[in-house]
Amino acid sequence: MILYFLEPEVSGGHGQYTIYRTEEEVATEGISDKVKYLHYEFEGWLGDDLLESTPAFIVSSKLRTELENSKFIDYKLEECLVTKSDEFIKMHPDKEIPNFIRFIPLGKIEIEEENFKNWSGHHFCLSPKGELVVTQEALDFLYSFSIDNCFITHLTLE
Repeated sequence: MILYFLEPEVSGGHGQYTIYRTEEEVATEGISDKVKYLHYEFEGWLGDDLLESTPAFIVSSKLRTELENSKFIDYKLEECLVTKSDEFIKMHPDKEIPNFIRFIPLGKIEIEEENFKNWSGHHFCLSPKGELVVTQEALDFLYSFSIDNCFITHLTLE
């Protein structure tokens, strides 16, 4: 199986209304549950449909619609608050941002450098460090959208 480690565009960070789980909850639930509620605050945006602010990811409404119409089922979508920082508004007063929603991969995997192990078999996976890993099929799907600023690394089985 060919898998890929994705490092999506980082257009902002966790805003002041982000709610985090306790260390005990993260220890039992995993890194994907570190953020209980996401407030993603844009500081810039190069136009990608998949964005990151570790360990959280958001997808544009366009990508969301196509995910929901696809055969992929190994993720969940969750409402989140999306805002623009004062700097963003000052630098790009007329720039519109589409609606975004939180994207949570349900698969698990361990990666070290360019190797992987203990893959759960899902198309969308998170490592214990909150790194996004996808299958070739999922990557081919994502190529239908803007992921121009996403770094992609080919992984091999350890």
